[in-house]
Amino acid sequence: MADVVRLCFAPLAVGVSALSLSALGVSASSCGGPSYPSVDCHQPIWIRAAHPDDDVRVVGSWDGWKTPGIAASPARDGWVMALLTLPPGEHGYQIVVNGAPRVDVFQPLTTFHGDREVSLVIADDCAVPALRVDTAQADAAGALSMTGAFLARDGGPSLSPSTVRVTVDGQLVPGAGAQVSATPATGAFTISVAGLPPGKHAVSVQAADAGGDAAPAARASVWVKPAAQTWADGVLYQIVIDRFRGDGGAALSPPATPGTRAGGTLAGVTAEIERGTFEALGVSALWLSPLYTNPDELRTGRDGHLSQGYHGYWPLADREVDPRLGGETALDALMASAHAHGLRVLFDLVPNHVYETNPRYAQHRRDGWFNDGPGHCVCGDPGCDWGEHILDCWFTPFLPDVRWQSDAAMHAGVEDALFWMRRFDADGVRIDAVPMMPRAATRRIVRALRDSAAPRALFSVGEVFTGPGAAGIDAIKFFVGPDGLDSAFDFPLMWALRDVVARDRAGFDAVESTLAATEDALRGSGAVPARMLGNHDTSRFASEASGDGGNDAWTQPPPQPASAGVYARQRMALALTLSLPGMPVLYYGDELALAGASDPDSRRVMPASDALSADQQATLAFTRRLGALRRCLPALRTGARVPLWADAVSYAFARIAPAGSPDEAPVVALFSKAAASVTIPGGIVPPGAYVDALSGEAVMLAGGDAIPLDPMTVKLLIPSASPCRVSSP
Repeated sequence: MADVVRLCFAPLAVGVSALSLSALGVSASSCGGPSYPSVDCHQPIWIRAAHPDDDVRVVGSWDGWKTPGIAASPARDGWVMALLTLPPGEHGYQIVVNGAPRVDVFQPLTTFHGDREVSLVIADDCAVPALRVDTAQADAAGALSMTGAFLARDGGPSLSPSTVRVTVDGQLVPGAGAQVSATPATGAFTISVAGLPPGKHAVSVQAADAGGDAAPAARASVWVKPAAQTWADGVLYQIVIDRFRGDGGAALSPPATPGTRAGGTLAGVTAEIERGTFEALGVSALWLSPLYTNPDELRTGRDGHLSQGYHGYWPLADREVDPRLGGETALDALMASAHAHGLRVLFDLVPNHVYETNPRYAQHRRDGWFNDGPGHCVCGDPGCDWGEHILDCWFTPFLPDVRWQSDAAMHAGVEDALFWMRRFDADGVRIDAVPMMPRAATRRIVRALRDSAAPRALFSVGEVFTGPGAAGIDAIKFFVGPDGLDSAFDFPLMWALRDVVARDRAGFDAVESTLAATEDALRGSGAVPARMLGNHDTSRFASEASGDGGNDAWTQPPPQPASAGVYARQRMALALTLSLPGMPVLYYGDELALAGASDPDSRRVMPASDALSADQQATLAFTRRLGALRRCLPALRTGARVPLWADAVSYAFARIAPAGSPDEAPVVALFSKAAASVTIPGGIVPPGAYVDALSGEAVMLAGGDAIPLDPMTVKLLIPSASPCRVSSP
């Protein structure tokens, strides 16, 4: 009790809140303070002391980085703590141990003091009450349930239960339609609303204290009957809007040159939503290419050819929808249609750079917002090595690189992300060129997105472009995790699939080793790997399989393959990505084995449905079947992956559904590039009658079975009693 008295006496003299005391293992009520939770006015900085006699201090921006700083006091078990009382807002700081400054390894957020990266603490405004949403969900019947807590202002009264109000989709829910329970003693509230229709719903909660002071509204998003419950459950479909479909879903003619506009629009995407195109593929989310207004003029690209900003990656206006795509009206219509159909939508953020005539650059050139000093350079030019200058070089001579060490530039980038989410009710972001920015930038953007919609409603996937193998896996690991990106594109697996399935340069054991290494690296991070065959920056998988993916995009673009073997390889690679854990990504045209060399040829227009060859139609039907199976089988979405067999030509693994799933049926995935026999070990997959969900072929498994496979075979074995089976052909 002596420790409690000591902790109460000193902190309470300066008004330490209940939450700060909780961090110290002390209850507010035991110190004579209020028992209900309040907004925390104080920030404890915990430091692990290496030696008892270390001089540990904290210095920061709150007083102009004055030294010697605030001394940390011994706490318990080798820890010391400095308790900060800060005004609302952001504050940079460093820990100084025996005169040596360093960042706080327990604080994931950082900022900059000059060019030096320092830790960042964000202090809440404890002079006003706050609302916290802990859970928010809706069931298939449209019943919303939400829990959270009201946090009193510092020294203020507790929650007034009669002030709790809930708004759904901008409409105040009348008393008969909402059940509200609130407890002043704990600040806790629960809300239930019945009868929500299918789709996405924006929920807002308001409340005030007994003195009438209102907390800022707390917001959350809930879904009724989404196409997938989580991002890992579903399938993401990537769209380059200009090359996908025109108004009404009209097929597009090829552009005049590979680098000019084809005329695709947001209305074209909406038409395909309404047609059921994405539902037929089992798609649960759309990734739209950047929506910013881009310039009209032709510019010489890195390949030496003239191109336009048809792709969206040359932001001329940071918060404006390109009128060529249809503008705000068309985007609003797309979002409404997607959400009504249970589809989530990712916006593509381009925070690393702007176009040279962007008003932001005109206003802030040479004032620290951009890496545009006398020594600035273009990535890859002589003396401007990518590795050494990746954080400050310009991607092209006309794309000024943002200098994230500028506090103002950092805030502008974060507010840009929030604008797109709030204005158009988007569901998350794909962040472009992640390694070209300090990790502090992506973490700040992700933190702001998570704080803006509870509970962690907005998803983030990063373009961490890597090579194959361990170095690529390590690069991805650096950016993802609980404090970083939710997901990153699995380039190491993409390269492995190309070597193994498209080019026969390696065996399936290379795929297994890549998967195992990635699983080890990301274990415990919560990250969802985004698995794909290619994207807008790489050659198309089908052209790699036909041997002409390396052709010149401008002078010798590869033809659409005629070989049936190429389509068989495409189908095998699609089956792999759609049967593995993680989030499969279909790049538009993958389902048709669309050909293409690298950028810009990988961005050909989406073919008209009546222009598809028999092989393309078969590949489309196969992809639709895979999407339907993933949606139908819990094991393919959330089941553990158990390797069964991997050698030069064949591969097998099982997906075991989590206990308690609606359907606990396992899936056995089999792949072979040549005639082979694959042995399924006993004790992993329950014995019994199985069926290939792709062909209808019956298979008996008894443990230790050797299953013969023909060349270029894919089988997905499920119990014959499964409702997801197909009839024998």
